[in-house]
Amino acid sequence: MPKRPLACLVLALIALSACSGQPQPVNLETVHRANQSSPLVNAAMRGDLAAVQAQVAAGASLNQISADGTPLTAAAGAGHDRVAWYLLQQGADPNLADARGRTPLVAASAEGSQRLVKLMLSAGARVNASGADGTTAVAAAAEAGNLSVMRTLLDAGGNVNIAHDGESLLMHVVRNGDLLMTEVLIAAGADVGYRASDGDTALAVARRHNLDDIEMLLVQAGAR
Repeated sequence: MPKRPLACLVLALIALSACSGQPQPVNLETVHRANQSSPLVNAAMRGDLAAVQAQVAAGASLNQISADGTPLTAAAGAGHDRVAWYLLQQGADPNLADARGRTPLVAASAEGSQRLVKLMLSAGARVNASGADGTTAVAAAAEAGNLSVMRTLLDAGGNVNIAHDGESLLMHVVRNGDLLMTEVLIAAGADVGYRASDGDTALAVARRHNLDDIEMLLVQAGAR
């Protein structure tokens, strides 16, 4: 079945949010079942729209948190935009994190789908939200090397000056040896002088791994 153009999905969401007086789904309550699997989440992960619709019609919570994620994070993480659009249409929370701390936007950013990232943002996903593990959408896109997604997130106000596990995002990207992503982060205002608690810096990481091109880029940006 052909995918709908992203513009159509976004316009549909806008139209739905503008409607008033229509009956709302009754299965929007957040349900925690972190130690159990979920037929709805599994169907969303497979991209089985018919099975997802059947589960929702039977009363399955759109905002359940199962051992395999939420329905929306499962769909977003697997790149199933039609399922994600349907779940959002029915009232799924675009900011509900799963048990691992991933929001739907984080899952879509790690997967690298521009369509899903833009869809989540249009549905009200908070660009700088992070789950329990501290990962944001910007961090997920950067560490996965998804440049086009990163630029979309930056245009939406994504923050590049975030720290995770005591290190800056720039340090993580430099350690991966990703020259292009390093350049994008620096251009977006990443702090090249950030020091971790042990005194380590992005420049030190580049030198330690013999990343000459990245070292030159950091020095030109003012790193010392």
